[in-house]
Amino acid sequence: MTVAEVMAELAALEDPRAREVNEKHGDDHGVNLGRLRAVAKRLKTQQELARRLWETDDTAARLLAILICRPKAFERDELDGSWCARREHSRCTTGS
Repeated sequence: MTVAEVMAELAALEDPRAREVNEKHGDDHGVNLGRLRAVAKRLKTQQELARRLWETDDTAARLLAILICRPKAFERDELDGSWCARREHSRCTTGS
């Protein structure tokens, strides 16, 4: 499955009620987590797809990437670097 296909599927799973609930909890996506887990279960572990989904900077895509990746296969800078590049995070500025 390609990133474009996954992103289209995630867009189709967008639910305004889920978005409303998630936003109350500080999340910026509208995909029901149960449905997201079902997609992950179908996709199984796909490290390269997980990397490409992580790079999209889309929250739902990143959540899916976490579910289908092999966490130890990521290098620290792949995860922390992308986070720091877009956010002023205390860990990024202090190095701790």
